[in-house]
Amino acid sequence: SVHIKPKSMSVLARLVAADGEPVSRNDLFDAVWPGGEVSDDTLTKCIVELRKAFADTARESRFIETIPKFGFRLVVRAEPLEESSPEPVSSSPATGMPAPGASPRRRPVMLLLLGAVLLLGLLLAVDSSRAWLTEAGVTLYLKTAAILVPYSLEQEPGIAVLPFANMSDEAGNEYFSDGISAEIINLLGRANRLPVTSRNSSFQFKGQNRDIKEVGRLLGVTHVLEGSVRKAGGRVRVTTQLIDTGTGTQIWSGAYEKDLSDIFALQNEIAENIVVHIDAVLGEEITPLPRILPPTRPVIVRRTANLEAYDLYLKGIQKLKSGNPIPIEQAAGYFDAAIALDDNYADAWAAKGLSLYVLGRTGYGHPNIPASVYPGAIAAFERALEIEPGHATATGWLGVTLIVNDYQWEQGMRLMKQSIARNPNDAELLAVYAMHLNLMQMEGAEEMLFRAFRLDPLGIIPVSVRARALFMAGRVLDATALAELGLMNDRDGYAANFNAALTNILIGRLDAAEQDLNKARKVAHPVDLSIEALQWVIDDRRGLASMPPVAQQMKRMQTERLSFFVERGKVLQWEDAATILAAFELGIEQRHPEMRDILFGPKPALLPEADWQRLKEITGVAQFQRAHRGILASGRDSTR
Repeated sequence: SVHIKPKSMSVLARLVAADGEPVSRNDLFDAVWPGGEVSDDTLTKCIVELRKAFADTARESRFIETIPKFGFRLVVRAEPLEESSPEPVSSSPATGMPAPGASPRRRPVMLLLLGAVLLLGLLLAVDSSRAWLTEAGVTLYLKTAAILVPYSLEQEPGIAVLPFANMSDEAGNEYFSDGISAEIINLLGRANRLPVTSRNSSFQFKGQNRDIKEVGRLLGVTHVLEGSVRKAGGRVRVTTQLIDTGTGTQIWSGAYEKDLSDIFALQNEIAENIVVHIDAVLGEEITPLPRILPPTRPVIVRRTANLEAYDLYLKGIQKLKSGNPIPIEQAAGYFDAAIALDDNYADAWAAKGLSLYVLGRTGYGHPNIPASVYPGAIAAFERALEIEPGHATATGWLGVTLIVNDYQWEQGMRLMKQSIARNPNDAELLAVYAMHLNLMQMEGAEEMLFRAFRLDPLGIIPVSVRARALFMAGRVLDATALAELGLMNDRDGYAANFNAALTNILIGRLDAAEQDLNKARKVAHPVDLSIEALQWVIDDRRGLASMPPVAQQMKRMQTERLSFFVERGKVLQWEDAATILAAFELGIEQRHPEMRDILFGPKPALLPEADWQRLKEITGVAQFQRAHRGILASGRDSTR
């Protein structure tokens, strides 16, 4: 037997009752969600879960057939099952989804997993003097689970654009070929016709000669676009091919050559051809957008006419996407140089704002106090919107920055929602929006996070946000497994290693945490207070050294960034109410993003109620919660 969600089972029951006849979407809505208005995406996720349980696919439907523009049909006959003892099928700790097709050959591995889980349960019950055994047990569990359920995603209609190969004579032109690939991803995303895998995930395969079928399995997409770029003598030549990941066959190819001055027309032409061919192949199989997103008209994108400015912009984007502290700091300089050449370059202003926001973001290894960089980010986003009203990137990340810097909760959420409606394939913003919905206990978080993870299954932000949600739900081992997945796909990156170190500390894997920290140090600033602080925690728990006094840490925090200090209750006990209050007031003054979690969470036990309410009033959290009291924590999983 395979465990599926109750609503998915109800959908299956309705299909069974039709006895092989097609069932319309409206009939399924009436039968499964009577009296409620739900999104098409909710039904689609039920169908996806059922197909996964049957090891079925949308294109080769052996069990559930899609009837275009109508509904679905159960292809096979169903008969009552005789009473028997069902044998459970395990689920992936990283995804929480059942593993289809578990065969008798895998039973020894399943028994090994069961043994690992039982061992872990016993080890977690021992006293602290046996903590090293607990770490060994957790590690055994994670490794066994990885063997049992190797990472993969259910393939759904969608496309991934792999980084185009640089065929230019100069190796230094790689940023240009990367930029062409990324721009096509952006254009396909703005077309709002199909899910487009994020650059963060598709670029994981750069320089690898992976089998296209494997790429499709890892990214969960039905199609992949790959190609090459040659830039020489003022002209650029781009070749592309669209490949079906199920069969590995090419279904379309194209070659384009233009003057560099026509680069944007070339990108648009490629994207339009892809959309036409994808529509012809997939048709109604394309997953509908979540109903939680309001309808919106496409925004006309204003490009720069200055090719040198565009060149600098691409170099800056390459630095910004590196994920490491020092290159991200360098990115802002490239955007400033591009703006100096064309002050009306909206994309460059939006990218500058994003780079400044990242310089204050948690867990990215920057020494900046957030309040020192966020005003510049807001100004850059607003300038981009003056030039290009509705610019999706500037709109969404302005919303995020207004929340963390000005505590404008309503305005920030509204801007994020508008941005996602304009570009529903922005996985990072989707994940951040889902994080806020979850934090504020508002509906739609699960749907948004599911979509973000589907679009960017190897990206650090969707992975870390999903791991965070699992951790908050008490699924600590699942969260750890997901953090390991993020680490697997960015082994040398600062953010992945820092987040993995923090997660491993929380569950007692101190050796693993220290290994993560050592990797983060290789790409960190020479002085990194956040890394130092995590090392203090590790040493303190091992009894090798004690934590420096809180007063000493807070003194350093006047000029240095400490990523987790205001959340230290996760890893250390607070000393007293005065210390908590001083830390929170400093966090609010310096605009630390971590304060969002605290202010929307439970009151710390030691903090007096009057002080707690005062902090929530001055940041607007109390007012926001009062305004939304009727819908917070509603428990509904669909849009009504």
